[in-house]
Amino acid sequence: TGMVRDNKRRKMSKSLGNSPDALQLIEEFSADGVRYGLMSSAAAGGDILFEDKLCENGRNFCNKLWNALRLVKGWEVVENAENEAVAQKNRLAAQWFQEKFQTVLASMESDFQQYRLSEALRGLYSFIWDDFCSWYLEMIKPGYEQPIDRETYEATLDIFSNLMVALHPFMPFVTEEIWHVLRERAEGDDCCAQRWQKPGTADLQLIDNMEKAKDVISKVRDVRNQGVLMRGVNNTT
Repeated sequence: TGMVRDNKRRKMSKSLGNSPDALQLIEEFSADGVRYGLMSSAAAGGDILFEDKLCENGRNFCNKLWNALRLVKGWEVVENAENEAVAQKNRLAAQWFQEKFQTVLASMESDFQQYRLSEALRGLYSFIWDDFCSWYLEMIKPGYEQPIDRETYEATLDIFSNLMVALHPFMPFVTEEIWHVLRERAEGDDCCAQRWQKPGTADLQLIDNMEKAKDVISKVRDVRNQGVLMRGVNNTT
């Protein structure tokens, strides 16, 4: 393990007065936020360059998870999708996410074997923030004040639950809370008691096709945003 240093690369010590108050950090950023800050900066064998910003990132991540939970639990659920096209689109989104999740689990498994805990956490963080919150939920999100079909809803609850199991060793408090809010659980059916998920074989072709589609969508959005910006500039000149 490395040594904890401040952002000036000085060893943290009481004599220098550069050691943070752990309880104050927890009060400001939450216990999970502080855990994230420490673990995300703790590269295997290297020194930890610690600063409050890392804990702030952890707190923001907790907020992101909680907002995703509020979104999902706020949907009205009906038995059937609006039409078959919507049903197929949602099934494809769930299948893509599950397949990519297998590659993330495999990467985490490799990181664990090499004691690269910070790399494992950062990879999972990126997957949840970008692929789950920014892409998957947007893919399946029903229109304004429209319901979601039960098949998609149940698949999303399963996906969200599995993500909390994977994240639980790093951020145990928020994941346990979300785990129990997602579904009614039997007594003792806690997130901390779940078996670690082993990666399966992933459909790499499906993942690659979806990544290409995401790239096209992102570029279209960029062009659209640039057009809006240019129109705003022209309107002010």
